[in-house]
Parts: sequence; structure tokens; C-alpha cells
Amino acid sequence: STSTTAQRTSAQPIHLIASNLSFAMTPTQRRRQRQHQEHQYADDYADISVGSQSVISALTTGTTSSMSTYSTANNNNGRKRRNNPRRARRREDDMSTINDDEDDTRESRSRYSSASSFDDDDRTIFSRYNRFTSTMTPNNTHVKNILTVSVFLIGCIMILNSSVQLQHEDYKNSKNAALSLIQQEQLISRNAHSLVSLPPGMIRGSATQDDGSAINEETERNLQWTWEPETVELREQQPLLPRPNVDHLKILSPQTNTNIAYDKPPNEPLSICGRPAAITPEQDQEIMTKFQSTCKPVGLNDPILLIEGVETFGRTGNNLIEFLHALERAQNEGMTVGIMIDSWVVPVITTMWMAIQNNDMDGWRQHMERTFCIKMLSQDDLSNYTNIIHMETRELFMYKTRQSLPDYVEFQTYHIRNLFRNYNTGVGMDIRHRDVNDMCTGINGLFGPDKQSSQIYSVIHSRNLEGYAGHELLGRVAKNSGCDPEAALNMEPEYIKAILEPSGMLNHPIVFLTDHQRPEILERLRADKDIGPLIHLVPDEASWVGGDITLGIMANAFIGNPASTFSGFIAKSRLALGLKGNYLFRAKNANGEWEEVCEERCVFWKRMLWNMA
Repeated sequence: STSTTAQRTSAQPIHLIASNLSFAMTPTQRRRQRQHQEHQYADDYADISVGSQSVISALTTGTTSSMSTYSTANNNNGRKRRNNPRRARRREDDMSTINDDEDDTRESRSRYSSASSFDDDDRTIFSRYNRFTSTMTPNNTHVKNILTVSVFLIGCIMILNSSVQLQHEDYKNSKNAALSLIQQEQLISRNAHSLVSLPPGMIRGSATQDDGSAINEETERNLQWTWEPETVELREQQPLLPRPNVDHLKILSPQTNTNIAYDKPPNEPLSICGRPAAITPEQDQEIMTKFQSTCKPVGLNDPILLIEGVETFGRTGNNLIEFLHALERAQNEGMTVGIMIDSWVVPVITTMWMAIQNNDMDGWRQHMERTFCIKMLSQDDLSNYTNIIHMETRELFMYKTRQSLPDYVEFQTYHIRNLFRNYNTGVGMDIRHRDVNDMCTGINGLFGPDKQSSQIYSVIHSRNLEGYAGHELLGRVAKNSGCDPEAALNMEPEYIKAILEPSGMLNHPIVFLTDHQRPEILERLRADKDIGPLIHLVPDEASWVGGDITLGIMANAFIGNPASTFSGFIAKSRLALGLKGNYLFRAKNANGEWEEVCEERCVFWKRMLWNMA
């Protein structure tokens, strides 16, 4: 009797053994309890068995679709068991037998055979496995072995799946790392556009103020900008530029540095690639003296607007706007722009302008500070200043000046001329210790060094702006400026000829600059009998962003897209150098003739271009 009781209790869970020890149970109660327990074990066995069959099925078929819905089927099955009328009757009258339990087992197997999948949530299979195997008798050892193998296979599948995911992630990272800097920039920016809709009530093709009234010249001169919708945002998900290493640059003491390489003759006429600017030296010097006189030494407690970090907001056109906006805010609010020497803006500038000469880092820093009235800072320098204002690059791009349009144009064009007073000629290095390119390579590659100063040519800048985003953005510019909402994107032959023919430019080369997103535009122009023979493309060995900028700036006529910040910077630079012939804001008049609908200064007017101005 004692041994029989021991065998009976050994197969019971701990909480039931404790119950038997605490209460004297009648034989009938023990029988009911044992039958109920055996029913539960049989159901658990059916659940786990069918789950293991699903695992083996998934392995043999090589698919993963059968491993997605086991938990849902299992939960539904549990609810069905609890609501089974047969079980309810069995608990009430204790008339069920093992045959009833076998029916339930078959029912359980049938239900699971229709649910041919499971997921990797171990709260279903593994918990049932532990409960079932812990109470098995020695006679069920072979069942326990089968279940152990099944659970082992599930664990192997989970480990293999994690390993495959990690390998895939490593492959993607290595692939991205292998991309060139330009490829990374294109990949990121093409997938990072987001547009903000215009406020309601704005009419396409009309230049209006907030109150709906037309903009006149007097209003333009005294305009205080109080509203602007956001433009296309190029949100970079990772830094485009590595943090520059400046350890290679030798630092000379102020006593030994003569800055000979950076000294410019006073009142020297401004010219780029042998092509003179239209602004007179006297006018240029007058504006230079005006702003340099306001440049003061920076005290330890003076406010510094800091440009830092390597994350950029957009591409070259946006980056240059952000730099100029930082100078603008510092001028307006009595601050000094501080530039961390390892920040994003230093590679942008030194790639095209302000090359470091003779490894003279100290002379270059002083030249940068004098030219732009800024403070170049290292991490060690930063700790000496107490009033640092931080501003993200996106905030710099979105900055809204409160100056009048003439004052804003004067300040911005002054600093653009400062850049081109120091354009790179292929001598020196950038902040990453790389030899700089010559900004004149585009002109020289097309026409040769002998003709770079005399060649007459026009430039078409075809910028698609990633398809739909470009149409939306140009449409918004058209609503404020009155320009055509499609012409600058499509660059149809009829549109180009209407610009170049009246000025006689159809007798001279036409340089085509493009982002290569719409090759059909170039095909249409080449197919035209008047334009096709004149089309020139920049040779691959001479094509780079600095050379393209110079080609556009020094052209006799420039046709661009007002929704492109790259076109905008070229047009602003041409205005800074006093060059005419910008064609961005065009529309047909009542007679069907193309004409300019916004003056050249519109590229600086935030009422027209918002943050891109």
C-alpha cells in the first residue's frame, strides 16, 4: 500500500502532492484528480507533438512561411479546450473515461494539423515541454526523447535565423562602406526628401504678400520677412563627411608666421579663371571696408555662434547657404561665428576655396578669421569661452533674416566675393590633407587654357530634384514668383531657344550640366536642329562640383532651376560679381512670349525662395 501511494504521488505536480498531504482524500477524489491530470497531459502531448511536426515540415520544405502563426493557433486551441462542453460534463458528473480523452487528443491533433505554422515565441512550446516532461513516468521515456529533439531543433532554427540576420547586416554595412563619398551622398539625399505643403489660399503664378496684395518696388526695399513655409528637407541619416584629421598640419607661432602665401595686393581687380568680374575695384573695396571695420577681437565672454559636428543638412548648395546664414545671424545679433576646425563646413570650403598653403595651418586660420570675421576653434580653444550658442545645421538653413532686401543682398554678395577672391587653383591642400582641384578645370577641359578667358558660351543647369519632390518645390516657387511651374524642370528646346536666340547666344557653345536623373532632356536638346550641334558636355576627367560651379558662374548666360540651391548659388555668385544674364524665373505673357517675371535679386528674396534665398 505504501509503495502504491508513492508511485501514485511521484507522477503528480508538487502543488497536488502538498494537497494530498494536507487533506485526507477519498479514493473517488483521488481517481477524479488522476483522470483530470491524465487528460491535461494528453492535451499537452498533442500540442507539442504537432508543434514539432511543424518544425520538421519547415526544415524539409525549406520554407519559413510555416513558422508564423503557431502562437495564434495555440491560443485559439486553448480557448476551445476551456469551452469544450464534453470537458464540462466530465467535471460535473465524473462519467468520462480514457476513451473520452483519446477523442480529445484526436481532436487536438486535427485542429493543429490545419494550423501549419508557429512562431518563435518560446512561451508556448517550451513551457509546455517542461511541465509535461517533469511529470512523465519511466514508460514514456521515448516520448520525452522525441520532444527533447524537437525543442532542440527549434532552438537551432532560432540561432541560425539570428546568425543569418547578423551576416546580412554586416554585408550591407560593408557594401555601404565601399561606396564613394559622392555615392553615399546621392544615396542618402535621394531617399531623404520630405515636403511641407503650402498654406491654403495661394494661387499658382501670382506674386503676392501675406495679405494678398501685389508686391511693389517700395515694399520690396523695406520688406521685413515674417513668414516662410519650409523647403525640401534633405535629412542626412549619417554624416557625409569624415571628421578631418589636422594632426599633419604644422602650427606656426604668430611671431614666425608672415602669411606671405595669403597676402593679396590691395585693390586688385577681381577675376576668376582669367575672366574679370563686372564689379569695379572701387565699389568692391568700399563694401569690404564697411564690413571689415565692424570686425572686432573676440573676448572670452563674448557670444559665439558655434558651427560644429560633421552632420550636414543637404548637399553643396544647402551647405553654402547654411554657412552664409550663420554669418548673417552673427552680424544681425552681435555675435561672432565660431567654426570648429573638425566641423562639416571646413571641408566644404577648403575643397573649393581657401586652400591651406605650405602646410601653414596657423597662417590659414588667421586668413580665415580675417576674411570672414570669424573665430576658428579647436577643442582645447573651446573651453576658454563661456558664452557658446549652439545651432544645428538644419536651423542654420531655416534661419530668417530681418534685414531689408538691399542690406541682405549686400552682405551676402560681399562674403561670396570673399570666397572667390580665394578660389582654389590646384595649389595647396584641403583640411583632409588632399591636394585641391583647380576650380577652372571645367572651362579648361571644354575650351582649353588659351580660351578660358575669352570663350563665349552659355550654361544649362538641368536639375530634376528627385522627380516628384522637384515638381512640388518648383510649383511652390511658381506660386510666389509667377514663373512657369514646369519649364525649368523640362528644359524644352523651345524654352531654351526663346532665351538664347534674342541675345545671339545660339551661335555659341551651350554647356549642359545635369544630375543625370532625366536623360530624355539631353536627348531632346541634341535632337533639335538648332540646339543639338551646340551642346557640349564636360569631360569626365574635368567634371566635379567646383568646376561645374565656376562654369555656371563665368558663363555669358546661365539658365537654371530656381528650386535648386545649386542653381541658386550660381545665380547669387553671378550677381555678386556683377554679371548679367541669369534666366531662372520665366513665364509666358499674354502674347505667348517667354519673359522674365522676377528680377535677378529674387534669388536672395525669401518671399520668393524662402530658406533657399
